[in-house]
Amino acid sequence: MSAAAALKGLIPYGWRKALLDLLQPGRPGIGPVLARMERDLTVVFDIGANVGDVSCYLLHYFPRATVHAFEPCRATYETLVANVARAGLSDRFRPHRLGFFDEETVGTLHVATAHGANSMVPPGEEYLQVNPHIATVGTEQIPLMRLDDFVGRERIDHIDLVKIDVEGVELQVLRGGRETFSTRVDTVIMEISFVRRRREEAEYLGIFRLLHEYGFAPAEIYDVAHAGRGPWKLAQFDCVFRRF
Repeated sequence: MSAAAALKGLIPYGWRKALLDLLQPGRPGIGPVLARMERDLTVVFDIGANVGDVSCYLLHYFPRATVHAFEPCRATYETLVANVARAGLSDRFRPHRLGFFDEETVGTLHVATAHGANSMVPPGEEYLQVNPHIATVGTEQIPLMRLDDFVGRERIDHIDLVKIDVEGVELQVLRGGRETFSTRVDTVIMEISFVRRRREEAEYLGIFRLLHEYGFAPAEIYDVAHAGRGPWKLAQFDCVFRRF
């Protein structure tokens, strides 16, 4: 461990984030977006929690919230749980080694060299052009279920915020949560990619249409990422959807 990492570990997580908000309030990422939201949230879902960066943010910014985090990759899930424990935020944290889909099944996850790039969608030509440093190193079978079934099983009546970062299966997650999104959710934050699937499939149009059908409209776009050369500059962005 480096000296800088050791020093960082001595400073409580909340202090570090408060200092970061003070010094860099307009920095990229979801942190400033969450910092502007009301603090009284009580139930939050982190779908596609990866190694826990956003889960820690959610637990920090919403001190009354129980955060349910969903990460199906075994190794990534173990890191997620360890990172939240290291930040001292486990008391309101509910981790689940599980992914959401439009049916209950077992799926194949393509495990990448960068954990944030793990996906059920094999990387296509344009995705690899934008992310030349990423390669698939293996596959893993992962448990999947419908969001509606999970919410019903856990008897969750209301969810203040759902964050979704699932690398290409956004529509399947939304379809499996029709009742939940239509009647129980206030705000959705989602990463929307234009390169994870082929552009001509118009996946993004399906996402916007379905969320509109569920009662949501875009409220904010942030972290716009552009590709390099060529006419197709837009690679991805993150969008906040609020119930209208």
